[in-house]
Amino acid sequence: MIAKKILNDTFLIRIAKVEDTIQMEYVQSRCYPTLHESEILDRNHFANHIKVFPEGQIVVEKEGIIVASASTFRCDFPEHDSTFLEETDNLWITNVQIPNGDWMYGIDMGVLPEYRGLGLSKEMYKARNEVCAALGLKGQIIAGMTIGYGKVKDQMTIEEYCKKVMNNEIIDPTITPQRNAGFRWIRPLYNYINDPEAGFGSILMYRPVDENYYL
Repeated sequence: MIAKKILNDTFLIRIAKVEDTIQMEYVQSRCYPTLHESEILDRNHFANHIKVFPEGQIVVEKEGIIVASASTFRCDFPEHDSTFLEETDNLWITNVQIPNGDWMYGIDMGVLPEYRGLGLSKEMYKARNEVCAALGLKGQIIAGMTIGYGKVKDQMTIEEYCKKVMNNEIIDPTITPQRNAGFRWIRPLYNYINDPEAGFGSILMYRPVDENYYL
């Protein structure tokens, strides 16, 4: 469904294959140093994601080396709050995947530190939008990690923090780029993820599918 050169033909973005999972595991380990080990995806999780929802698993490679990856599953629009482990079926997605779900839930996106700042995350969001359009989905849902919140969580609630990010009073290293990629705020999530850097919270966001977004 996706296999094309991006960023002046420097990188190839494509659907993930089972043989990519070891490298995807490496990307994961480099991207989330403060995330609790119980919430880190490994090669077995990635392999199951590819089995359950192959179209929703994306990698970016350079000269045959995986430098970024993104994982998703299909769902209905979330009406109730949950934790990261609850939302992802303890990282496996088997029991939360809804084959005819209207939305794509992005549970992971990672770029190796040495390749950040090049626009690879934006390219993966665009590729996911392309998949949504091809499958007739309404759009993407994400729980963005409030990476900057951990430093100020004793000064404000996560809701206050998110509002400041939305008003551009605070620049969050994760949420701000996601807003710039077109994601809209739904609601803050308390105690969503076991990462002190994020203040254990996230913000639930969505982006409607746009057939021209990836052109």
